[in-house]
Amino acid sequence: MKSISFGICLVMFAFGSDVINVVEVKTPSGWVRGYEELYNETQVYRFIKIPYAEPPIGNLRFKKTQPIGEWKGVEGVRDVNAPQCSQIEDRYPGFDTLVTDEDCLYLNIYVPGKISEDRNLSVMVWIHGSGFMFGGASQYKPQKLVLGGDVIVVTINYRLGLLGFMTLHDPLAPGNYGLWDQIEALRWVQNNIAAFGGNPKSVTIFGNAAGGISVSLQTLIPSNKGLFQRAISQSGVVSLFCFPTKREEKQTNDLVLKKTNCECKGDIAETLKCLRDLPVENLTATIKLLEFQSPLNVSFVLGSMGPTIDGDLIKDNLAYPKSWDDDVYSFFRSIDFMSGTLDGEGILVYSMLSQEIQERFNLNISERVPVSILCESFAPSYVNTVAGNFPELTQEICELYTTPDGDDEQSRRVTDFQSDSLFIVPSNIMLGIHAKNNSQAKTFQYLITKPTPFPFFQEPPSWFKGAGHGEDLHLLFGVTSDHVSEETLKKHDLGAVERLSKNVINYWAIFTKNGDPNSEGLPNWPSFNTLSKEYAILDTPIAEGENLKANATVLLKKVISKGNFTFNNVKDKNSLCSSHSLNVRLDKIN
Repeated sequence: MKSISFGICLVMFAFGSDVINVVEVKTPSGWVRGYEELYNETQVYRFIKIPYAEPPIGNLRFKKTQPIGEWKGVEGVRDVNAPQCSQIEDRYPGFDTLVTDEDCLYLNIYVPGKISEDRNLSVMVWIHGSGFMFGGASQYKPQKLVLGGDVIVVTINYRLGLLGFMTLHDPLAPGNYGLWDQIEALRWVQNNIAAFGGNPKSVTIFGNAAGGISVSLQTLIPSNKGLFQRAISQSGVVSLFCFPTKREEKQTNDLVLKKTNCECKGDIAETLKCLRDLPVENLTATIKLLEFQSPLNVSFVLGSMGPTIDGDLIKDNLAYPKSWDDDVYSFFRSIDFMSGTLDGEGILVYSMLSQEIQERFNLNISERVPVSILCESFAPSYVNTVAGNFPELTQEICELYTTPDGDDEQSRRVTDFQSDSLFIVPSNIMLGIHAKNNSQAKTFQYLITKPTPFPFFQEPPSWFKGAGHGEDLHLLFGVTSDHVSEETLKKHDLGAVERLSKNVINYWAIFTKNGDPNSEGLPNWPSFNTLSKEYAILDTPIAEGENLKANATVLLKKVISKGNFTFNNVKDKNSLCSSHSLNVRLDKIN
């Protein structure tokens, strides 16, 4: 085999009765071991549990990510999975249950076919979602994307929850550690991916939900220039109400310090020492105790468990430009950008209103979501959060999303409001910022409308239509069907779902290579512009649309325009950054 500058060694290993090809690749960071596997009878090499930073343990807990030096020996494991970062125990259907460990700053690399530097393959770096609180790199199996797109895929871990984002607004504990982890992983890719046959000048970052928000945040950090050339934000972008307020951060910190007996330690250094001396399980258990609202509120507030304005990495609200000449937006507008959503993102409402809550307030959202939830809870809460006390705007929202067409349609309209306010309109706005008078980079939008038999949370109610939040993951990654009933599988045309999956993989991979998803043999995908706002409707068949949710965008931008989002002196607002965010006064519901 031809050797390359970094060095490759192929070995035959016997594991029990199996004989498998093992490849050892010498990178600038050290030797890495990978293993051959066959996916649909085609060769893939996977490199699991590669360290990209120093373990964030001991004195490195609540610190910016530290680069890893060159290691001795060979890194990489035979196991299919690497540990996920310490977190609340949680698992989404169809994904592996992973071991958790605070020593978690690892990434996985998947390479199609042979390993050779001469291949110069484009690279996709996946940033997982789940509210900045859950998940791990090894839950996502990208083999069909790797082979279908002929690209290298890298999946990364980053610190989550309090360990990833708790801030004391002090240089000793600035917060945003999870975002710094993502950046360090991208730096490692730049320095090492050529050894695996990857092209460091053709890197696309992509992610879903909190991963999509992370992607958009990284595009708005000018110092990231050169780390990636393209970005895909799926079901999540940074928005003007993305960051927790200082009130929320203080509530989080006060409760954590009280529950861990680390309060009243005199100064920041002593407080941090107390927090660092704790077993990690004490911190992750504390998160379960966070309840900031009254019992009549259903709320999932990030507090110090999501991105924060730290004055360093994130200096201000990043969603709306104060000046088109600002360096932040110059970098963002220099890269090719794709953003999109699913038409049923608002099904999260169904997942968040538990059976216990429904019983307490005499609700049965399996049968219907009453208009009172919209007009007396969701809409006023949204307006108050974003703009303040404007009852006339609440009334306009209520009128736009109220329908006389029966309970099923009204239920769908309520979830449409959640889709529009938390996902679609923020995406529309960010796409408009990117596309306006932009001749140096390309902009694309999509809407997925094809449901799959693999709901991200639980099987939706009978009144729900469309593709629910997280169903795009099945189109890109391998998801098991163990949790899906035979009856549900029979309701879907699995062949059509797989055809869409193949098209989505091709679009994503071609965009990664060229900055434009269009190619011979694929239906046309129009570029997004600020006049017609064209987008691709990803379904079977694929179609084109214009000006997605135009009325909702006009109205919700009107609400947004009333807000005063000076985050250095932020008003008392709730965070809506996470796809899991919800703030509902249930005592208002009839």
